[in-house]
Amino acid sequence: MQAGLLGPSSQLRSLPQDAQRTVNLFAVLDQDGKTVGSLYSRPGLNLMASVGVGPGRGGIVSFPNGFVGSRVFVVSGATLYELFTDGTYTGLGNLTSSTGTVTMADNGFQLAICDGTQLYILRYTDNVFQLVTSPNLPSAASVIFLDGYFIVNKSVNSGIFQISAPYNGLTWAALDFATAESSPDALLRVVSINGQLWLYGVTTTEIWSNTGAANFPFQRVNSSARLSIGTISPDSVLELDNTAYWIGRNLNGFGIVYKADGFSPQRVSTDAIEIIIQKAPDPTTIRAFSYQENGHVYLILTGGGMETALVYELSTQIWSEWAYLNIAGNYELPLQSYLFAAFGKIIALDRTSGNVYIQSINYYSDNGDEIARDRIFTHIFGKGVRFLIKNLAIFFESGVGNSIDPGEDPKCQLSLSKDGGRSWFANYLGSIGKLGNFQERGVLFWRLGSYFQCTFRVRVTDPIKVVISGAEFNI
Repeated sequence: MQAGLLGPSSQLRSLPQDAQRTVNLFAVLDQDGKTVGSLYSRPGLNLMASVGVGPGRGGIVSFPNGFVGSRVFVVSGATLYELFTDGTYTGLGNLTSSTGTVTMADNGFQLAICDGTQLYILRYTDNVFQLVTSPNLPSAASVIFLDGYFIVNKSVNSGIFQISAPYNGLTWAALDFATAESSPDALLRVVSINGQLWLYGVTTTEIWSNTGAANFPFQRVNSSARLSIGTISPDSVLELDNTAYWIGRNLNGFGIVYKADGFSPQRVSTDAIEIIIQKAPDPTTIRAFSYQENGHVYLILTGGGMETALVYELSTQIWSEWAYLNIAGNYELPLQSYLFAAFGKIIALDRTSGNVYIQSINYYSDNGDEIARDRIFTHIFGKGVRFLIKNLAIFFESGVGNSIDPGEDPKCQLSLSKDGGRSWFANYLGSIGKLGNFQERGVLFWRLGSYFQCTFRVRVTDPIKVVISGAEFNI
């Protein structure tokens, strides 16, 4: 009989109902393959450079006018750095803050950095870095670039957004502002989505566009361009796949992850994911970022005091979790505080230090630290009748061992639960297969005992390629 190996992270409030977890694994579906799908290990990290003291707060790739190629910038701690392809870097200027996320945008001539309270400008021609001190811009909560203008929302306690002079983030006119007026809630984030200006408030969102009007170019699109959903976490708002994704909030509550379909919000989260978000100690600080590798596009939600990051793969629409295995053997948030593409690679910033990593599915550890890939299967139950499990076979891609100890003879660990995933016992070890030792029958576990209900958990921590294509059991 087939076991429910392929599946999402879907733990409900009642574990005996559903205890499934998919941690540091992601699903790849293949209707024409040997199985309908497999679980692959999430990417690992390899150190590229140690830049400043950290934490990594944000990064951007810019394409300055008159400059051949691109420039890569990161904010680590209180300092803006330019990062080069060989891992070297140079400091360009200091912010007055050293923690918290930053938003960054460029207009081809200048780079704008906003730390949540103030705006800074780097001029590309001479690398002059300065704080914007215009009395017409007393505060800035986030920054974007759209249609020739830097645009900021003044603070998280107002509904006002302002635009800079065309292609000049140092000049801000006193009357170049507007207010999101359809609701009295505060404006939390400005975002550019498909050439339109989206204004995210506490419980509503408005969509504006550039009409070219002489007095002020941006106007609300129309009366229907208003969503009765805002956001609980401004840093969760993200442009991805030509639309917007965000963690919502309205007058009824918060915690649903939405995708915009035109001007209509569509729910993409599940009950289990929303439970995690709503239980986060500080959901207002959850942050979103994304990346693409091998044709798969991922939305990642991290921070907020959650135990793990929540990961949504757009094509399969399956949620999983990412986690870092700490020295005590417990999960905590993954090291990645931000991801972006540069130098033909995926660059990852560290949430606690100045480390800058290259992230890839071809790396099998977190910069030398173990990655624990865990899958908790769906429950097997006998409808009130005790049953005996004669054996369980888990089908890995075998023979993928390597010379990195303990990868020479990689193992998987099987644990069992009789109480719906509340507690675990047995911890059997099975050999996945040394390099070149291909096992068609899978990893076999025998005489697993008798149960009214049984749940399986499989874990692999060895630094190897991990692909799990299915599992079968006999009773």
